[in-house]
Amino acid sequence: MAGPLNQSDIDRLVAEAADASAPVIYRADGARFTNPAQVSAKPFDFRTPIHLAEAEIRRLRTLHTSFISTISARFSSLLRADMSLKLAKLLTMPYGKFAESMKNPTHISLFKVDQLPGIGILEIHPRLAISMTNRMLGGRGITSEEERYLTEIEIALLEEIVDIIVHEWCRQWKDDHQYTGRQIGHENNPRFLQACSNDTIVLVLTIEALAGDSVELIQIAVPYNMLEPIVKSIHTRRSRELHTQPEIKPQQWRTSYNQIAVPLVADWEVTGANVSDVLRLRVGDIVEMPKSTLNNTRVRIANAPRFNAQAGCENGHVAIQISSEIQPTLKQ
Repeated sequence: MAGPLNQSDIDRLVAEAADASAPVIYRADGARFTNPAQVSAKPFDFRTPIHLAEAEIRRLRTLHTSFISTISARFSSLLRADMSLKLAKLLTMPYGKFAESMKNPTHISLFKVDQLPGIGILEIHPRLAISMTNRMLGGRGITSEEERYLTEIEIALLEEIVDIIVHEWCRQWKDDHQYTGRQIGHENNPRFLQACSNDTIVLVLTIEALAGDSVELIQIAVPYNMLEPIVKSIHTRRSRELHTQPEIKPQQWRTSYNQIAVPLVADWEVTGANVSDVLRLRVGDIVEMPKSTLNNTRVRIANAPRFNAQAGCENGHVAIQISSEIQPTLKQ
């Protein structure tokens, strides 16, 4: 019969239980991590992989921020009232999860971009849709607390707003290609909407819209196969910008420069003289200099020393013969 457990036995059993509950994490070579607690591991669902990197998401966030600013200005002009919009979220998720996040009732518009595969989804919260259509009919755009299905008249008016959103969404990629989008249908219950399979990854843009005293949402969901050509185009343009060097034009001489007058002076360096002797100099005085001075003539162009030369006579005229170039010295 075993004896009672001491404190060391209890500590050993507790440590074994903690090790058994800790997750087992392996390296790429198959070796096991000795201390899994020091490893930062996150679960990855291989059935729904994330196709967009963080850098791509940042680039898309920048583009969509500009897109939101544009449609905000267009809404303000259409509704004749200030319309405040801001980006709330931009992320990727499976379509099934996005469909569960949509309200019921709501207003869902489907749009197609002719140059891209797949179908985009645009959801406008019914309270926001009612407020906007009320403003288009001349009302004050007061937000109703009631969530109801839109009438046929409200849906027809809302199509103009949807056209603006789809047009501006296509227009933001104008640097890559010319895209044209169009509405292809609408729905008011997300349960009956099956634009793609539940495992399809979609890029979801969530916009907060200030309607009256409440904040409502506009959501745009684009499947990855629809966005993939655009992302590839962005990569190509970015790579081209990084590898393209600015074109440097070769320097060319212009004939108009030939007529520019440049002062040219030949002088010598005198070894030195007393101040009293300099003050007594008058016109016509002769200053005696060594004969070697003529060989050390300095030519100045625009008051800057450029050449060493030798002075002499040529056909009865004083002349200089350039012997070497003076290299300019850098100022400290």
